[in-house]
Amino acid sequence: MRSPDIFTLIEISCFFLGCNIVLMILMVQYRKYRGKRLSNLEAVFADCVSSYLYPRPGEQITSAEVGEALSKAGVKKCFPGNIDYLIQLMIRTQRALGGINHHKIKKLYSEIPPYGVSIAKVRSKKWSVKARGIREIYEMDQPQYLKEIVPYYNHKNIYVRREAQIALVVFLGWESLSFLPMLTRRVGLWQQIKIVEKLHDVDKSYNIGYLRNCYKSSNPDVLQLVIRIIKKYQIMSETDFLEKMLCHDDYEVREAVIYCLLSLGVKNPEMRRLLYSLRTTIPSEIQQTQVLKYLYKNQDFILNHPEFVIGLNRSA
Repeated sequence: MRSPDIFTLIEISCFFLGCNIVLMILMVQYRKYRGKRLSNLEAVFADCVSSYLYPRPGEQITSAEVGEALSKAGVKKCFPGNIDYLIQLMIRTQRALGGINHHKIKKLYSEIPPYGVSIAKVRSKKWSVKARGIREIYEMDQPQYLKEIVPYYNHKNIYVRREAQIALVVFLGWESLSFLPMLTRRVGLWQQIKIVEKLHDVDKSYNIGYLRNCYKSSNPDVLQLVIRIIKKYQIMSETDFLEKMLCHDDYEVREAVIYCLLSLGVKNPEMRRLLYSLRTTIPSEIQQTQVLKYLYKNQDFILNHPEFVIGLNRSA
């Protein structure tokens, strides 16, 4: 290689090296600047919420004044990153509040800017953006957008329908179960658990009418969800349904029933007696054996029902 070519290559390499150094310096400076802006936004938001919830006599701050203060801190449509950061602050704040403050902050949130951004995400064609928008709306407890969320409860994308199903439970409680018989797609185990726990958080008492309306579903995942709701709420009156599901074709449905009856049997020994008497109707020998092992491990059951000892030993 000739000397001029080598010098040219060195010059080009030095040029790109210099560009990378300058770019790194600019990135560091931008991160510092960005961090200060976000810290300032957080401080303004905290001051606004504090003044709104705990005003001094004669100094009640209005939602318009809160919106103006946030706008001056950078919460504008031209800065979507600031709006997303504010939404996260709002969600964290609402989770930490309860009682009358929760309702007051909910009213404030309905009157300040970011909600237009969240519903715009729901209308996006990208599933990840859509799911995030739905989650933001139900986490901030804004039911005015419920009608736009309802169509997504059976969406083809698993993440979108997961968030929509949780949103329905948050906003409608037991009434949200009305949609379950129409649900044709999968409801995974963790989603079932999330729905059950969220439903229990919304309402500690159960509505048997909405629950029984789900019994006609042909979706095994929906039936598992219903069984887990019965278990969570310790509903003793649904033995006919549980007995029927114990013979269901789906292995996971039968497994859910077995655990449900065992759970109910902690408070009502008759449930364990029922499970013992119906064990032979279970289509799986493996699950029949499991039932016997579960019952045999429960010494209280054996002591209270000595007539089963011989049968258990023979079957085992």
